[in-house]
Amino acid sequence: MANMMGMDMNMDIGMDRLLGGGGGDAGVHVAYDDIWYAMAYLCAIWTFGFLSEKILFMPPLVGQIFAGIICGHAVLDIVPYPEAFVLLGEIGLVLLVIEAGVDIDVMTLKLIGKRGVIIAILGSIFPIAIALGIAFAMGESTKASIAAGAAFGPTSLGIAMNILRAGKIINTPTGQLIVAAAIIDDMIALIILSQLGGLAGEMTISGLVVPIVSAFLFLIVGGYAALFIIPPFLDRFVFRESMSDKTHGKMALGLMVALVIGLMQATHVAKASHLMGAFIAGLVFCTDHNLHVEFVSQYKRLLQWLMRVFFASTIGFQVPIKDFGNTTVLWKGFVFTLALLGKIGVGFLVPNFSQSRKYTGYHLRDCLIVGCSMAAEGEFAFVIAAFALGEGIIEKELYSSIVLAILLSTILAPFSLRFTINYFNKRAMKEVEEAEILEATTGDIDSDLKNGILKGSTVFFCVNTTSHAAWGTLPKLMSTLFGLQLDVIDHRSWHSRFEDTVVNEVYVKADLPGGTDIQEHTQTIFDAVHQAIDQPDAVIAVSRWTPGVLEGLGENDDVEALSGKLVEEARNRLDKSSHKSDRSDNMLTSVGENNTSLGAPSRRAPRRRIRIVSTPSGAGKDMFGALTPAASQPFFKPELPVAPSFLKRRNRTMSTPLSGDMFGAGSSPVVLAAGEVLVNI
Repeated sequence: MANMMGMDMNMDIGMDRLLGGGGGDAGVHVAYDDIWYAMAYLCAIWTFGFLSEKILFMPPLVGQIFAGIICGHAVLDIVPYPEAFVLLGEIGLVLLVIEAGVDIDVMTLKLIGKRGVIIAILGSIFPIAIALGIAFAMGESTKASIAAGAAFGPTSLGIAMNILRAGKIINTPTGQLIVAAAIIDDMIALIILSQLGGLAGEMTISGLVVPIVSAFLFLIVGGYAALFIIPPFLDRFVFRESMSDKTHGKMALGLMVALVIGLMQATHVAKASHLMGAFIAGLVFCTDHNLHVEFVSQYKRLLQWLMRVFFASTIGFQVPIKDFGNTTVLWKGFVFTLALLGKIGVGFLVPNFSQSRKYTGYHLRDCLIVGCSMAAEGEFAFVIAAFALGEGIIEKELYSSIVLAILLSTILAPFSLRFTINYFNKRAMKEVEEAEILEATTGDIDSDLKNGILKGSTVFFCVNTTSHAAWGTLPKLMSTLFGLQLDVIDHRSWHSRFEDTVVNEVYVKADLPGGTDIQEHTQTIFDAVHQAIDQPDAVIAVSRWTPGVLEGLGENDDVEALSGKLVEEARNRLDKSSHKSDRSDNMLTSVGENNTSLGAPSRRAPRRRIRIVSTPSGAGKDMFGALTPAASQPFFKPELPVAPSFLKRRNRTMSTPLSGDMFGAGSSPVVLAAGEVLVNI
């Protein structure tokens, strides 16, 4: 009888789930209402994210989380099969971690040097320590305090990326440092997530030691194998040269999925986080351009939707919104936001990439930009908090306070970053306006600069380097230029994660004493930069740059905010730098320029603007020797790579600097804009 009653109950449930009221007792069926509410929920997720970004100027994830809160069980409770949506969100998180591994830019990590690595590590340690101390002060247990602190360690680069791009900062040394710091913080977050597993249940020595040792071994040993052993093995035995890019990409994608399945299980059994396995699987293919293209085409749109579901369901469903009316939750949440001061404080360790005194002017701007960018908590912060709650490490009230603090960070950090960039931009514009007013009333604005230009004591240079991506290249280059008393007008850096090559382009101003030979000073700059880079096959170009704003400049000409115009022209030239493969070559014959000694007050003939992307000279060749037609000069192709020999394989990519195949035959070393000529000194 009991069996009959159970069968009848199952039949009733099955009939309730039938689509469109149809009959049948086979398969899995869903009701129309479930379909309608599920689609309405997905529309709400997208709409809330859109409004959050476009109307409120906040990250979309804030709106998506509130969509899950409102539609979930805490408020309306209209979402069918909530466990299924949470499962989809977890799958989206795995794909996000895979993408993090695929997008690892090893070249950026090498370029920023030890200062960048220290900033990244301290950017996790400081906020964790502050939050840990706050939790202890609130009377939380040791386990709960550790979990609370761990939630404030990660950094979300995605939240700040759009603002950094809009501010044209992403390719600057400061922007490169932020990217590298976020990469390292992701790795630290994976280790922390593994360690939290040892805090679940009864604490034992083995339970604490095994997860963290396992995580470190997978990250160090597995990371080394993913970067230096597996890729050359695949290139030699799996990916044939005759294989098309499309086939290569599909095969690499299949191998990556297989590695994900295997490594996720391996890390789980080893008591590390399964996300560590997904990360290492993606890391194997971080230098494979064909895999990157295939991954983007096959998974990018899917990943975007799954991450929306992740924030709305996996996170939103667990946000106890009703507890936010609890004054205890509120004041604890606001106090936990003080942990972000640890990330903002780390920003003041940023090297001084400008001629301003430390912690003033542009250096203060860079410090605040790095601090505000790192203060943006993101996906991993929510993951750590939700994991701690699910494992019973923290209580619901503490979880509510942590989530509130993380939400505040995702709102405050982008606003503060945008405010910082806009503030310093407006400050620069105000200085220009004040200068124009002073010019109109006194006529002596920028007089020193103008007189220096007319007398020949103020000269401008374009310094361009094409070299291997080596440890600490950016700090060494900037330190060398500052040591030469060169005023950096603007500096940008380009590189591809698929190639062991970095291009730096710097516009500088020099104030030289009378009688100084410009060619000798140019050689001095060249020698110093070459020594700083310290690579025999590096290509370095030091050329005179005559800004367009100086054309026709005379003794009686008005110069309104001349220095501001110089900065603007340098930035425009860098923004238009030809570092895309679809730019066509426009080579002109090299034209010589007579040597000039400083100190001659006579007016020079107007010269056309100069742009040199890389010196068409090989290793050991005298760049100041006899001129050679540009078309016959060899292009930079590293002969003594810094990286191991098995990493020398280079692919043509859409992000390859300069024009065409950077290392192919017949490539042009220089790309000139219309109306510009190439001048070798």
